[in-house]
Amino acid sequence: MKVLLLAVVVLLGGVAAQWEEYPSTPVVAHASNICANVYENKPKITVKPEPSYTLQLGKPAKIVCAASGMPTPYVYWIKGKKDMTNKEERIRVTAVGEAVLFFDRLTANDVDVYTCVVEDCCRGSVQKFETEITVNNDHTCTRRDPPKHYFVVVWEFTPWWQAKQWCEARNMELAAPKDAQENKELHDVIVESQGKDPNGKKFAHHNMVWMGISDSALEGGFINVYTHRTLKYRNWMAKQPDNWRKYDKLGQDVVAMDRITGEWDDSYGFWKRPFACYCPPRHLRKSK
Repeated sequence: MKVLLLAVVVLLGGVAAQWEEYPSTPVVAHASNICANVYENKPKITVKPEPSYTLQLGKPAKIVCAASGMPTPYVYWIKGKKDMTNKEERIRVTAVGEAVLFFDRLTANDVDVYTCVVEDCCRGSVQKFETEITVNNDHTCTRRDPPKHYFVVVWEFTPWWQAKQWCEARNMELAAPKDAQENKELHDVIVESQGKDPNGKKFAHHNMVWMGISDSALEGGFINVYTHRTLKYRNWMAKQPDNWRKYDKLGQDVVAMDRITGEWDDSYGFWKRPFACYCPPRHLRKSK
C-alpha cells in the first residue's frame, strides 16, 4: 500500500489568506485501516509555538507548529479567540504533521491570538497551543516631541508594577489625571487608541487600563505615585473604592480606568491589563 504524505503550508497575508468561520471539530478516522494497530502514546509535539511573538508590520514572519506520531497527526491553526477578540476563525487548510503560519507581509489584521491544534486522527484526542502576535510599541517621550503633555496607551497584558517600569524606561510616567479635563483627555485617547492600535482588538472583553494611582502606603489615601500627593480629583465607579480582599488579604491598592466610561476602579496590581503612560510638558521632561 502506498501512503501519500501531504505537506501543507498555510499562507497568510494579501490575497493568499483563506479564512472560514466554523466550529472546530476533530477529524476522526476510526474506520481506517491505519488505525488498526496504533500505539497508545499521544502524538509528540516536535515544534511548539512560543506564547507570544512581537513582530513588525510590513515584514515577513513565520510560526511553525509540528507533531509526529503513528499515524501522523493533523495540524491546523485557529485565528482569534471568542472571549478576547469576539471572533474565532479556523484557517481552512488542515495539514499533516506540520502547519506553518506564514506572513509575506504582516498587516494590522494579522495581529491576533492564534491557536495551533494537533489532532490524533485515530483516537480523536486534541492538543492546543495558544500564541499571541503583537506589534512593537517602543515609544519614548523626548524633548523633540510636541511641547504639550500627551498620553500613550500600551495594549499589552501587564501587571501594574511592570507597566510602571515600562513607562519609566521610556521617560514617561503611569498616567494619573489631575482633574476632570485630563481624565476626559485620557479616556478619549484610550477609546481612539483601541480602535487604531493593531494590538487593541485583543481587549474587546477587557475593560480596565492601569493608571499611576495607589493607596498602598495608607488605605484609602490615594496618591499620585510620582508626586506622592493626595488626589484632589477622583472619578470612582459606583461602590468604589472597595478594597476587595477575595484574592489578597491585604486588599486592592492600585487603580485602573474603565475604558468604556472613564471611571476608576480599585484593583489588584497582579492582574494583567493594558496601561496608559503620561509624557509631561516639554519643560518637565528629562533630557533625552
